[in-house]
Amino acid sequence: MNIAVFTDTYKPEINGVITSIEIFRKQLESKGHTVHLFCPSYFGRETVAANVYRFPSTPYLFKKMSERRFVFPSLRVFWKLRKMEIDVIHSQVPANTGVFAILLSRFRRIPHVHTYHTLFMEYRHYMPVPRPVAVWLIEEISRRYCGRCQRVISPSMRIRRELERYGVDAPIDVIPTGIDIDPNRKITPASTIRTRHGIPKDRKLLLFVGRIGREKNISFLLRVMKMLAARRNDLCLMVVGDGPDRKRHLRELSSLKLELNKDIVFTGYVKRDEVFSYFKAADVFTFASLTETQGLVLLEAMSMGTPVVAIDAMGVSDLLADGRGGILCSPNEEEFAAQVERLLDDRALYEQKVAEAGMKAEEWSIERMAERLLESYKRARSDFRLNRHARYKKARLHPPAPPLDPETEI
Repeated sequence: MNIAVFTDTYKPEINGVITSIEIFRKQLESKGHTVHLFCPSYFGRETVAANVYRFPSTPYLFKKMSERRFVFPSLRVFWKLRKMEIDVIHSQVPANTGVFAILLSRFRRIPHVHTYHTLFMEYRHYMPVPRPVAVWLIEEISRRYCGRCQRVISPSMRIRRELERYGVDAPIDVIPTGIDIDPNRKITPASTIRTRHGIPKDRKLLLFVGRIGREKNISFLLRVMKMLAARRNDLCLMVVGDGPDRKRHLRELSSLKLELNKDIVFTGYVKRDEVFSYFKAADVFTFASLTETQGLVLLEAMSMGTPVVAIDAMGVSDLLADGRGGILCSPNEEEFAAQVERLLDDRALYEQKVAEAGMKAEEWSIERMAERLLESYKRARSDFRLNRHARYKKARLHPPAPPLDPETEI
């Protein structure tokens, strides 16, 4: 199968959408399928790769979106696509390249599948418009865009229910990204990680990995660390990643009376291949985001045998609802701190969660999720052939194939 993936974000950026694209792409190609990727250029900072085609782009003008790209059409790219025998178009973001995907689907008569990665309602603070306008725009764009796709893929049941609330009537398949478990992955020893960042051997290491943005709720973790530091002196919180809120969090440390490079370590950007070494080096992975669609980073931590303490919120609760591999908390700092201490101090509980974490990562393997994605593609193509058009909202001769049944409440 020849698959054309359209995305407004790709390397050298680092985020969950890119991680999902790369994991699925690798797995699909290993099964003999061809994935053509259409994405923004980054002023020459990107590396050349096979089957990757770049549209000209520029950063958004408003500050909060300066990391993202506004993508322009390219006749050169479209001409290359015209020569390809594409079986399915798969869009990842309902923005610039998402519009290109809609138009190509209609005029080239190719079935279109869309993955709704992000709960945009929780990111409306990035939009330079009043809140009521942002809410209306998000619901209207989501409903109209998804309604013009053969099928929509949701990373979790909660996102599927949210889309149904918006009025999306296209079939919605629940397909989490899954975890790429590589037994041959090169892991840097924990002692090397600790030495690199000046963390003593006798300190337990709490870890956060992700974009340092308001939506990740890192301030919550800093306040939790303040409580823990007041009760004990054997902990260190490491924040791996970078983003627009890093300077703000650094300023918070003095008001919280936390010492940089002792109580808290900000590593900055770490290459993705090395991030797994940080997961392995940590004692507990801590996560406070309230806006995750599936919490893929939690699965990555668990694949390294690191148990999780996280706030019970959308996406995360789908993953940890059964209590295996980690502990869910309410968004209460005292409760979160108490659960971290409980996990660290109860050796039997800790070893149980470590064992469960590894088993859960196996259950959420990318091999399993890729099979579900291929089935969604097949149903999209079948629906397209029956109805003779690409746009979902037109009158149908035949009903669409039903959504894939979630095997669990994910």
